Amino acid sequence: MELFLNSISAMNIYCIPGYGTDSRLFKNLQLKNYDIKFINWVKPDQHDNLSDYATKLIPQIDTSKPFALLGMSLGGFLAVELSHQIKPEHIFILSSVKSSSEILSYLGFIQHIGIQHIISAKIVKRSKWLVQPIFGKVDAENKKLMYQMIDDADSEFTTWAGKQIIVWKSEDNLTPFQKITHIIGDRDLLFSKKIANAHIIKQGTHLMVLDKTAEINMIIDSQHQ
Repeated sequence: MELFLNSISAMNIYCIPGYGTDSRLFKNLQLKNYDIKFINWVKPDQHDNLSDYATKLIPQIDTSKPFALLGMSLGGFLAVELSHQIKPEHIFILSSVKSSSEILSYLGFIQHIGIQHIISAKIVKRSKWLVQPIFGKVDAENKKLMYQMIDDADSEFTTWAGKQIIVWKSEDNLTPFQKITHIIGDRDLLFSKKIANAHIIKQGTHLMVLDKTAEINMIIDSQHQ
């Protein structure tokens, strides 16, 4: 009977992975109060910005009943963009930012010198071992998984998304900040320095979704009792 009642009260939560990854990123996510659903990448049009692309993801979301969004890294950008177009009950931003104003200044410098114009899937796939230390230390099994996801990622999407991450400018006047729960690791080398109003995971890296999942599970579950 308890299991039956829990299944009635559980809310769908749609998980959006990060750049170069897919639903395997959430393999350790285990929630009691949410039914976990995964958003799959679709092919972008080359002229799409992140808002345009978010629109393309909406058909994967059942908006006829209450739902939540969980976005990790690039997925966090897209969760914010989706919140401008549909009405989630709650938004979880994980290892990411809820506004482009929280992005570290070096990304602005990268944009200024135009590196986004030379980003390609070939470069990303060949250099993944160079950027892995920035994402944080992971064990051998999870490192293998990360490399596999990057290798498996659609090349057209990888090239397009790499450029969009750098040029993203959020429309903060449209963002329902009161609905956002922000979770960041204190060792996240990409996003942690300018984050305010967030749950801080001690020793959490950018990839803490793989090894700090118990703490993440508790924070998410606490928002829907």
